Amino acid sequence: MKAVFVAAVVVVVTLTNVGCATVSVPAVPSSENSGRLGRRPAPTTAGVVAAPLRFVDDGAFAWVDGKTGAALSFNDVVVRLKAHSVVMVGEQHDQSTHHEVQRRVVEALASPGLVVGLEMLTWDKQGALDRFNAGDVDVAGLGAAVDWKVAWGFPLALYAPIFSTGHAGGGRFVALNAPRDLVRALRTKGYDGLAAEQQAQLPELDLDDSAHRRWFESVFSSAGHPLQPAELDGFYRAQVLWDEAMADRAAAAIVVDHAEHVVVLAGAGHIAAGRGVPQRIERRLQVPVLTVLPLSVGADTVDDELRGAIARAEADIIAIPKFEHAIDI
Repeated sequence: MKAVFVAAVVVVVTLTNVGCATVSVPAVPSSENSGRLGRRPAPTTAGVVAAPLRFVDDGAFAWVDGKTGAALSFNDVVVRLKAHSVVMVGEQHDQSTHHEVQRRVVEALASPGLVVGLEMLTWDKQGALDRFNAGDVDVAGLGAAVDWKVAWGFPLALYAPIFSTGHAGGGRFVALNAPRDLVRALRTKGYDGLAAEQQAQLPELDLDDSAHRRWFESVFSSAGHPLQPAELDGFYRAQVLWDEAMADRAAAAIVVDHAEHVVVLAGAGHIAAGRGVPQRIERRLQVPVLTVLPLSVGADTVDDELRGAIARAEADIIAIPKFEHAIDI
């Protein structure tokens, strides 16, 4: 999983595209909200017990309660999905099984009241998404309109079933990501160095989450990328902007667009253990966000990996693909 988290940091300064304005949803100050809805990793796996895995339904996945380790059926999962207005489903971008988990979640909630928020696309691509939402272009046409290979880089074929399933059920797709030029400007210049029109695009930024900052610094340290303090501050501002932008637009789908459910699809590094986006949505909406994390592991390591994920409070629900089904592309 560490490689996923590193990718989350690196991509924040490499995504392309230009920006547009965002609708900022007022948030409860972090000092008032800290710890109330947020998640904090547990320190050890001692005493953590996970039930034996049950590959249920079609046998492709075992579903596990991320807090208790109890085995779940997919029907249990669907009940919990429907009880939450916002659901976040993580991914390792090159894992087809992770995208199948996302597709199944979208299918379970598909309705005209569903909004699917995408880390993969930036705000300026919303026009193309609107044409897809209206049925004016198909998935291939959407890919061409947004120049998917440049905009995201991972194959559109991994995401096409999600687009098709969501659209068939009446759902709508929205772009969540902040544009590269705005992220780069905040990273290199800081807030005071931005032009007024750039400052106006920023959502509310909480740069004072000490647990998130420690995690962020550990990513660079473990990856062997030591930075000077000023550089680290800049990269952290960029990471927070990315997370806050996704949280802001996801919250706006509830507050402004009156969506019944919002499903946010993003890399595991933005979701696991509440890092980045879930607590920022919770700060805005004051409702809990349900997190779902696919976890690809081998049969010989699954027990330790699963116990570790539960101990660290990686997600509310963990999906384990059947071992021989895990595919790297």
